Amino acid sequence: MSVTKYLAVAGTLKREILTGKYETYERFPSEEALSRRFNVSRPTIERALRELKRNGLLKSRTGSGSYLTFAARNATGAVGVIAPDYHKIDFFTDLCDGIADAARAEGYDTLLGDVTTPEACDRGRWALAIAEAYAARRTAGVLLEPVDLEPGSYEATKRVLHVLAAQNIPVVLIDRDYLPPPQRSAYDLVGIDNVQAGYRLGKHLIDAGSKRIRFLTQPNYASTIRGRIQGVAQAAIDAKLEWNSRCVIETNPGDIAAFRRLMRGRERPDAFVCRNDPLAALLLRTLSVLGMDVPGKVRVAGFDDAKIARLLNPPLTTIRQPIRELAETAVASLIERMRNPSLAPRAILLDVQMVIRQST
Repeated sequence: MSVTKYLAVAGTLKREILTGKYETYERFPSEEALSRRFNVSRPTIERALRELKRNGLLKSRTGSGSYLTFAARNATGAVGVIAPDYHKIDFFTDLCDGIADAARAEGYDTLLGDVTTPEACDRGRWALAIAEAYAARRTAGVLLEPVDLEPGSYEATKRVLHVLAAQNIPVVLIDRDYLPPPQRSAYDLVGIDNVQAGYRLGKHLIDAGSKRIRFLTQPNYASTIRGRIQGVAQAAIDAKLEWNSRCVIETNPGDIAAFRRLMRGRERPDAFVCRNDPLAALLLRTLSVLGMDVPGKVRVAGFDDAKIARLLNPPLTTIRQPIRELAETAVASLIERMRNPSLAPRAILLDVQMVIRQST
């Protein structure tokens, strides 16, 4: 029996199921009918149907035949992504591209809604409009980056989730929960352990000789940034270094005057961990203007391993997020949630890689 033959049959039937060809509560075509249609043997059809059952699209009823599962009845052949930072931050652009590839491999199209990047004050309304469009289309499932960086972000995300829940559309959160830690919502979450990643950067700087580490961010940051701060702080505390609220600097790194005062002060930082690589790039430029040698006088590390990180002078030490693995895990988790809505909520946190370059 040709292995490719039964997989080809299963693939055709899967696409038809996901595009709504079959009546949701009627019996699926019999093995005999499918054998005639595809001009293949009954054993080939049996293997193809087993493959569909393994994928959670069909189930058997004793003495009655095969029927669509709950996941198959509610599927449209497309999964949706709601990511306000798509096309704005390299990480989310690459992640959404990876999600599209992973979904395609599973037989699903990917919807990105209106890819126009929303302004900070419009993120909630933008996400809600996309959710309503997905609900009207009865999208099979949704991967959601929670709304942040605007007043009422929590309520805005709740409205999005309510719209999707009203149509029984499964949701998996990506990157972060919409509740502030240590709280956890009742939704699956796929991301990284930001606390551990921050700790690794902090420990690396300490091992390199840094004594006065500062975390550089900007106001209105998400819970992922809080996790990174917590990790750096713990590394400093474990090394018996000073850590207090002044160690978190919420200043525009392009403000040369502010950094001139900071770098001339009695407690001049000898290392910075930046919330992301673009912020680190601005800091490196400011330090260069001030004549501060990197890494001779001060070390600088970033986060995300954006494309700019290796092009900076000096090239930037950073945390590389496993984008391909995050995308594949997010899609796999969503499909599993679609097939089994009663699963207990899960938080899947993937490991990261620290990329050490000349900036430290």
